[in-house]
Amino acid sequence: MRRFPLIGLALVLFCGWMLYPAVLTYTFARGERATATVLECTGIGTYGRYYTDTTCVGTWRTEDGERGDGEIYGLDYDQAVAAGRDEAVPVRIGPLGPYANGWGGSWHYFLTAVPILLFTLLFVWIRRRFILPSRRLAESMLAASGDVLVISGRDGLRRPDDSPYATLGTSLEPPPGHRNLTLPGRAPYTRDQPTLGSRDRLYRFQAVTDTAGRPLMHVEHRSDRGLHPEHVLLDPSGAPTLLIRPDTERGPFFHRLLDPTGGVLGTAGPAEGRNMTTLEVRGGDGATVATAAKLRGRRVLRIEQGAPPLLRDASIALVLAQLINID
Repeated sequence: MRRFPLIGLALVLFCGWMLYPAVLTYTFARGERATATVLECTGIGTYGRYYTDTTCVGTWRTEDGERGDGEIYGLDYDQAVAAGRDEAVPVRIGPLGPYANGWGGSWHYFLTAVPILLFTLLFVWIRRRFILPSRRLAESMLAASGDVLVISGRDGLRRPDDSPYATLGTSLEPPPGHRNLTLPGRAPYTRDQPTLGSRDRLYRFQAVTDTAGRPLMHVEHRSDRGLHPEHVLLDPSGAPTLLIRPDTERGPFFHRLLDPTGGVLGTAGPAEGRNMTTLEVRGGDGATVATAAKLRGRRVLRIEQGAPPLLRDASIALVLAQLINID
């Protein structure tokens, strides 16, 4: 639920940043026309033909005959120098007062909108490229029948009707009976590993337990300095049954599923034709075992009918690996 205050804050900042350019746009497009007389200008420095630190005051009269006085904005160098000579200057009057020279006199103020426009375009691209495809896939899986789980770090594993399937616990200590599984061929990792901090290694363990409190499986997430992170699927007794290893040859979001002897049981990676916020698990024969997609901070996982139990558990472990912060 924290995302809603953050979205609200982002909207407030966006509106505040865009307010001044929006007011100027309204002034130049719909502001009331008037003729001004500049009485006095003080200021230093110029930006092109326009003063950046100039304050000019004068009087003006609208086409309807209404009069006003005060500060006049957007004057160029010649108009500022000519202050006090009773020369007429056309202006537009908006919510913030009279502005001279239209867009040309205040173009530099619109530069404040450029970062917001670029950010907006980037957000639209990210939403269309990553968020919406994953959301549509997740919603289609929720609407379909079958073995579907909704997984999150806070709520654990639940069914689409929000009934509990299993709970999730995280610990730095291994489960009782834990046995280590180390296979040769782990790829080196040259990027920064901030979750390690000053440590050389960091292991985290997650326990998946049913509603009666009985362990269904454990997942070991391990990060070692200079090596790619790995994830080990453990049975309820703590014995390793499968190793999830990054497939660095295929890309950063692909994995190989290895048995305790190093044999390949399957592969995992982004769903075909989609992006990294989705996941597709395939068995050794290439058949799809499970599909997952992100939906508003949760992961929706659909297990295919007839999926081998080990690969079913591996699919859950892969989703849990996506939810935990480890590098």
